[in-house]
Amino acid sequence: MKLEYEVIEDQYDDTTHIRSMTEQARVPGGGWLIRTTLYTPHHISASVTNLVGSKKKTLYKPI
Repeated sequence: MKLEYEVIEDQYDDTTHIRSMTEQARVPGGGWLIRTTLYTPHHISASVTNLVGSKKKTLYKPI
C-alpha cells in the first residue's frame, strides 16, 4: 500500500545543519499516520505514530 503524505512541518537550522520534517498520511482504514524524520550530518532517525479511528478530514493544515 502506497500512502500519500502531506508535509505539515519542515525546518532547517543553518548553524547545526539539522533538518526536521513532519508529514501526515490518511490510512485506508480511517486513521492517520504521522511521520517525523530528523536529518543530521551524521544520522537519520524517524518516528511514526498511528492514530486509529480518527474521522477528521485533515489533522493538521499542510504547508
